[in-house]
Amino acid sequence: MATKKKYGFVIDIARCIDCRACLVACSVENSVPMTDTRIWVYTPEIQGEFPDLTRTFIPYNCMHCENPPCVDVCVSRATYKDQENGLVLVDQEACIGCGYCVEACPYDARYLDKERGVVDKCNGCIQRVEVGLQPACVATCLGGSRMFGDLNDPDSEVSQALKNASTVMRLDFEDGKVDTDPNIYYINYAGATDPLVLPDKTLPRPPEYTLSQAGWKKVAVPLMAAAVGGAFLVQAVYFTKQLVQGESEFEE
Repeated sequence: MATKKKYGFVIDIARCIDCRACLVACSVENSVPMTDTRIWVYTPEIQGEFPDLTRTFIPYNCMHCENPPCVDVCVSRATYKDQENGLVLVDQEACIGCGYCVEACPYDARYLDKERGVVDKCNGCIQRVEVGLQPACVATCLGGSRMFGDLNDPDSEVSQALKNASTVMRLDFEDGKVDTDPNIYYINYAGATDPLVLPDKTLPRPPEYTLSQAGWKKVAVPLMAAAVGGAFLVQAVYFTKQLVQGESEFEE
């Protein structure tokens, strides 16, 4: 039996040169508005003491978590984890633009496209991957920092990079019942314990749920799922009834 794919990113921090080619490629490939971005390169403060100074550049995007909080709060089920490849995706035709998932993401990796009224984020360029190409950010990474592939395949580039890395870390968020278990691995980083420290905040952060969001998560989302299931059941019963009736008329 073939093992299911588990797509993820491995990012070699030591090789990022902050050229931002990945941002441009992603924007062009996915028609991202100029006011927004699906991916980033974070630049923490300079470390060390003069003259021994170092600076690190950290490529960053959706973590494609094993347990994504964004999926739990999605009212319309537009956000889902693809069971065939492990990516967290958004069906923008089903998205109602409520923005609950944006606040629930511990990594601030989503944004609300106000012009279209839908949520957008990194999808691993699945449209390219399905035809044998690498995501746009990986294909244009001049330093070879960004890698993408099947983490379940021991011979894939990402698996080999993890095997040979000097250090491996993830920005996992664990708090109570929430454990994101992200599928972005940072390798070969010789700096601080947590590389993603921003001037005004630290990521990952706790998922943010307002009272109404908590209500949707605990009550409305299950009810809506049940309602959708019930609607399909009614349609199935009606279709079966029509089919039986049609066969009876044909026999007569």
